[in-house]
Amino acid sequence: MLFRSVDDSRIKPDVVAPGTDIAAARSKDAPLRRFWGAFPGNARYGFMGGTSMAAPYVAGCAALVREWLRTQGGWATPSAALIKAALINGTVRITGQDSVAELLGEPNFHQGFGRIDMANTLPNPTAPAVRLRFDDTWKQPARILKDSGQRVRYRLQVGAGTPLRICLAWTDLPANGLQNRLVLLVDDGGSQKWIGNTGAAAVMTIAGNPADPHNNVQVVRVPNPAPGNYTIVVVAADLLFPPQAFALVVTGDLPSPLQPA
Repeated sequence: MLFRSVDDSRIKPDVVAPGTDIAAARSKDAPLRRFWGAFPGNARYGFMGGTSMAAPYVAGCAALVREWLRTQGGWATPSAALIKAALINGTVRITGQDSVAELLGEPNFHQGFGRIDMANTLPNPTAPAVRLRFDDTWKQPARILKDSGQRVRYRLQVGAGTPLRICLAWTDLPANGLQNRLVLLVDDGGSQKWIGNTGAAAVMTIAGNPADPHNNVQVVRVPNPAPGNYTIVVVAADLLFPPQAFALVVTGDLPSPLQPA
Protein backbone atom coordinates (compact mmCIF):
# COMPACT_ATOMS: atom_id res chain seq x y z
CA MET A 1 0.00 0.00 0.00
CA LEU A 2 1.35 3.44 -0.93
CA PHE A 3 1.08 6.18 1.67
CA ARG A 4 1.25 9.72 0.33
CA SER A 5 0.16 12.99 1.92
CA VAL A 6 0.92 15.46 -0.88
CA ASP A 7 0.02 15.59 -4.56
CA ASP A 8 3.51 16.15 -6.03
CA SER A 9 4.92 12.71 -5.07
CA ARG A 10 7.17 14.02 -2.32
CA ILE A 11 7.80 11.46 0.38
CA LYS A 12 6.04 11.94 3.71
CA PRO A 13 6.20 11.52 6.67
CA ASP A 14 9.69 12.79 7.42
CA VAL A 15 9.94 10.81 10.66
CA VAL A 16 7.81 8.63 12.92
CA ALA A 17 7.62 8.39 16.70
CA PRO A 18 6.05 6.09 19.31
CA GLY A 19 2.28 6.49 19.59
CA THR A 20 1.02 3.36 21.35
CA ASP A 21 0.46 3.15 25.12
CA ILE A 22 2.45 6.27 25.98
CA ALA A 23 2.39 7.41 29.62
CA ALA A 24 0.91 10.93 29.70
CA ALA A 25 -0.02 13.45 32.36
CA ARG A 26 -3.58 13.09 33.62
CA SER A 27 -5.71 15.77 35.23
CA LYS A 28 -7.22 14.83 38.57
CA ASP A 29 -10.60 15.62 37.00
CA ALA A 30 -10.07 13.44 33.91
CA PRO A 31 -12.04 10.17 34.02
CA LEU A 32 -10.08 7.00 33.28
CA ARG A 33 -12.44 6.17 30.42
CA ARG A 34 -10.78 8.99 28.47
CA PHE A 35 -7.48 7.11 28.57
CA TRP A 36 -6.27 3.85 27.08
CA GLY A 37 -5.49 2.50 30.53
CA ALA A 38 -4.42 3.31 34.06
CA PHE A 39 -0.79 3.99 34.93
CA PRO A 40 0.27 1.58 37.71
CA GLY A 41 0.72 3.20 41.10
CA ASN A 42 0.21 6.84 40.06
CA ALA A 43 -3.20 8.31 39.24
CA ARG A 44 -1.57 11.48 37.89
CA TYR A 45 -0.64 9.60 34.73
CA GLY A 46 -2.50 7.48 32.21
CA PHE A 47 -1.77 5.65 28.98
CA MET A 48 -2.76 7.34 25.72
CA GLY A 49 -1.95 6.84 22.04
CA GLY A 50 -2.11 8.12 18.50
CA THR A 51 -0.64 11.26 16.96
CA SER A 52 -1.63 13.14 20.13
CA MET A 53 1.22 11.27 21.82
CA ALA A 54 3.68 11.00 18.91
CA ALA A 55 3.62 14.76 18.19
CA PRO A 56 4.60 15.91 21.72
CA TYR A 57 7.22 13.15 21.80
CA VAL A 58 8.86 14.74 18.75
CA ALA A 59 8.41 18.24 20.16
CA GLY A 60 10.24 17.22 23.33
CA CYS A 61 13.08 15.74 21.29
CA ALA A 62 13.29 18.97 19.25
CA ALA A 63 13.56 20.96 22.49
CA LEU A 64 16.46 18.77 23.64
CA VAL A 65 18.23 19.25 20.30
CA ARG A 66 17.78 23.03 20.52
CA GLU A 67 19.12 23.04 24.07
CA TRP A 68 22.20 21.03 23.04
CA LEU A 69 22.91 23.29 20.06
CA ARG A 70 22.75 26.38 22.27
CA THR A 71 24.62 25.07 25.32
CA GLN A 72 27.03 22.49 23.88
CA GLY A 73 27.18 23.54 20.23
CA GLY A 74 27.69 27.24 20.98
CA TRP A 75 25.00 28.33 18.50
CA ALA A 76 22.51 30.71 20.12
CA THR A 77 20.02 30.84 17.24
CA PRO A 78 19.55 27.37 15.70
CA SER A 79 17.21 27.41 12.72
CA ALA A 80 14.21 25.15 12.30
CA ALA A 81 16.08 23.47 9.44
CA LEU A 82 19.03 22.69 11.71
CA ILE A 83 16.85 21.12 14.41
CA LYS A 84 15.00 19.13 11.76
CA ALA A 85 18.27 17.96 10.20
CA ALA A 86 19.60 16.80 13.56
CA LEU A 87 16.46 14.80 14.37
CA ILE A 88 16.32 13.15 10.94
CA ASN A 89 20.05 12.45 11.02
CA GLY A 90 19.58 10.28 14.11
CA THR A 91 16.62 8.21 12.96
CA VAL A 92 16.62 4.41 12.84
CA ARG A 93 14.62 2.08 10.65
CA ILE A 94 11.60 0.25 12.06
CA THR A 95 11.82 -3.37 10.93
CA GLY A 96 8.74 -5.03 12.46
CA GLN A 97 6.37 -6.83 10.13
CA ASP A 98 3.63 -4.28 10.75
CA SER A 99 6.01 -1.38 10.08
CA VAL A 100 7.19 -2.24 6.58
CA ALA A 101 5.22 -1.59 3.43
CA GLU A 102 5.82 -0.97 -0.26
CA LEU A 103 7.46 0.98 -1.67
CA LEU A 104 10.66 0.07 0.14
CA GLY A 105 13.53 2.51 0.42
CA GLU A 106 14.96 5.27 2.57
CA PRO A 107 13.03 7.49 2.85
CA ASN A 108 9.75 5.78 2.03
CA PHE A 109 6.05 6.58 2.32
CA HIS A 110 5.54 4.34 5.35
CA GLN A 111 8.04 5.70 7.87
CA GLY A 112 9.96 8.43 6.08
CA PHE A 113 13.58 8.40 7.24
CA GLY A 114 12.67 6.25 10.24
CA ARG A 115 11.93 6.50 13.96
CA ILE A 116 13.43 9.29 16.04
CA ASP A 117 16.21 7.99 18.29
CA MET A 118 17.90 10.50 20.57
CA ALA A 119 20.74 8.07 21.35
CA ASN A 120 21.79 8.46 17.69
CA THR A 121 20.95 12.15 17.47
CA LEU A 122 23.14 13.83 20.10
CA PRO A 123 26.52 12.89 21.65
CA ASN A 124 25.94 10.99 24.87
CA PRO A 125 27.73 8.56 27.24
CA THR A 126 26.34 5.50 25.41
CA ALA A 127 28.36 6.43 22.30
CA PRO A 128 31.53 8.17 23.56
CA ALA A 129 33.19 8.24 20.13
CA VAL A 130 30.35 10.12 18.42
CA ARG A 131 30.76 13.81 17.68
CA LEU A 132 28.24 16.19 16.10
CA ARG A 133 29.33 18.85 13.64
CA PHE A 134 26.98 21.30 11.95
CA ASP A 135 26.63 24.39 9.80
CA ASP A 136 23.62 26.71 9.82
CA THR A 137 23.69 29.53 7.26
CA TRP A 138 20.44 31.36 7.91
CA LYS A 139 22.13 34.11 9.96
CA GLN A 140 25.08 34.41 7.58
CA PRO A 141 23.97 36.29 4.41
CA ALA A 142 27.36 35.95 2.73
CA ARG A 143 27.11 32.15 2.87
CA ILE A 144 23.52 31.71 1.69
CA LEU A 145 23.13 30.15 -1.78
CA LYS A 146 22.25 32.80 -4.35
CA ASP A 147 22.50 31.18 -7.79
CA SER A 148 21.74 27.84 -9.41
CA GLY A 149 24.94 25.84 -9.81
CA GLN A 150 26.61 27.40 -6.77
CA ARG A 151 28.45 24.93 -4.52
CA VAL A 152 29.61 24.99 -0.93
CA ARG A 153 32.36 22.51 -0.04
CA TYR A 154 33.38 21.20 3.37
CA ARG A 155 36.30 19.07 4.51
CA LEU A 156 36.04 16.73 7.45
CA GLN A 157 38.30 14.11 8.99
CA VAL A 158 36.45 10.85 9.66
CA GLY A 159 37.56 7.94 11.82
CA ALA A 160 36.68 4.27 11.41
CA GLY A 161 34.43 2.10 13.56
CA THR A 162 31.50 4.51 13.96
CA PRO A 163 28.73 5.05 11.38
CA LEU A 164 28.94 8.32 9.46
CA ARG A 165 25.62 10.15 9.15
CA ILE A 166 25.08 13.33 7.15
CA CYS A 167 21.84 15.28 6.73
CA LEU A 168 21.15 18.41 4.68
CA ALA A 169 17.86 20.28 5.24
CA TRP A 170 16.48 23.61 4.15
CA THR A 171 13.26 25.57 4.65
CA ASP A 172 11.72 25.81 1.19
CA LEU A 173 9.25 28.46 0.10
CA PRO A 174 5.56 27.69 0.70
CA ALA A 175 4.17 26.60 -2.67
CA ASN A 176 2.95 23.56 -4.56
CA GLY A 177 6.09 21.53 -5.15
CA LEU A 178 9.73 22.11 -4.28
CA GLN A 179 10.86 25.62 -5.25
CA ASN A 180 14.58 25.48 -4.48
CA ARG A 181 16.33 22.14 -5.00
CA LEU A 182 19.65 21.36 -3.31
CA VAL A 183 21.77 18.20 -3.62
CA LEU A 184 24.09 16.59 -1.08
CA LEU A 185 27.32 15.00 -2.39
CA VAL A 186 29.92 13.15 -0.30
CA ASP A 187 33.22 11.44 -1.14
CA ASP A 188 35.92 9.79 0.95
CA GLY A 189 38.85 11.20 -0.98
CA GLY A 190 39.17 7.95 -2.92
CA SER A 191 36.81 5.85 -4.98
CA GLN A 192 33.69 6.05 -2.83
CA LYS A 193 31.06 8.69 -3.59
CA TRP A 194 27.52 9.14 -2.28
CA ILE A 195 24.52 11.25 -3.32
CA GLY A 196 21.73 12.16 -0.93
CA ASN A 197 18.59 9.99 -0.92
CA THR A 198 19.75 7.63 -3.67
CA GLY A 199 17.93 4.77 -1.92
CA ALA A 200 14.58 6.58 -1.76
CA ALA A 201 11.31 4.85 -2.57
CA ALA A 202 10.70 6.33 -6.00
CA VAL A 203 7.19 6.54 -7.41
CA MET A 204 8.61 7.12 -10.89
CA THR A 205 12.24 6.79 -11.92
CA ILE A 206 13.49 8.81 -14.90
CA ALA A 207 16.97 8.20 -16.25
CA GLY A 208 19.33 10.95 -15.15
CA ASN A 209 16.94 12.32 -12.52
CA PRO A 210 17.32 11.88 -8.76
CA ALA A 211 15.17 9.21 -7.10
CA ASP A 212 13.74 11.76 -4.66
CA PRO A 213 13.58 15.09 -6.55
CA HIS A 214 10.94 16.82 -4.39
CA ASN A 215 12.51 16.49 -0.94
CA ASN A 216 13.94 19.38 1.07
CA VAL A 217 15.92 16.84 3.11
CA GLN A 218 18.94 14.93 1.78
CA VAL A 219 20.59 12.12 3.74
CA VAL A 220 23.79 10.09 3.29
CA ARG A 221 24.60 7.24 5.68
CA VAL A 222 27.84 5.25 5.64
CA PRO A 223 27.63 2.32 8.10
CA ASN A 224 31.35 1.49 8.00
CA PRO A 225 33.32 4.50 6.79
CA ALA A 226 36.94 4.15 5.80
CA PRO A 227 39.10 6.57 7.80
CA GLY A 228 40.30 9.64 5.96
CA ASN A 229 39.55 13.16 4.84
CA TYR A 230 36.04 13.43 3.43
CA THR A 231 34.56 16.13 1.21
CA ILE A 232 30.93 17.19 1.59
CA VAL A 233 29.37 19.37 -1.11
CA VAL A 234 26.04 21.21 -1.02
CA VAL A 235 24.91 22.05 -4.55
CA ALA A 236 22.25 24.59 -5.50
CA ALA A 237 20.84 22.42 -8.28
CA ASP A 238 17.90 24.65 -9.17
CA LEU A 239 16.95 27.84 -7.33
CA LEU A 240 13.67 29.21 -8.64
CA PHE A 241 13.45 31.82 -5.90
CA PRO A 242 16.87 32.52 -4.38
CA PRO A 243 18.46 33.13 -1.97
CA GLN A 244 18.34 29.82 -0.05
CA ALA A 245 19.78 29.13 3.40
CA PHE A 246 20.50 25.56 4.52
CA ALA A 247 21.54 23.48 7.52
CA LEU A 248 24.03 20.60 7.53
CA VAL A 249 24.50 18.05 10.33
CA VAL A 250 27.18 15.35 10.54
CA THR A 251 27.70 12.72 13.24
CA GLY A 252 30.36 10.04 13.61
CA ASP A 253 33.93 9.65 14.79
CA LEU A 254 34.95 13.16 13.75
CA PRO A 255 38.37 14.30 15.03
CA SER A 256 38.22 17.60 13.10
CA PRO A 257 35.66 20.41 12.84
CA LEU A 258 33.45 20.84 9.78
CA GLN A 259 35.52 23.25 7.70
CA PRO A 260 34.26 25.16 4.63
CA ALA A 261 36.80 24.55 1.88
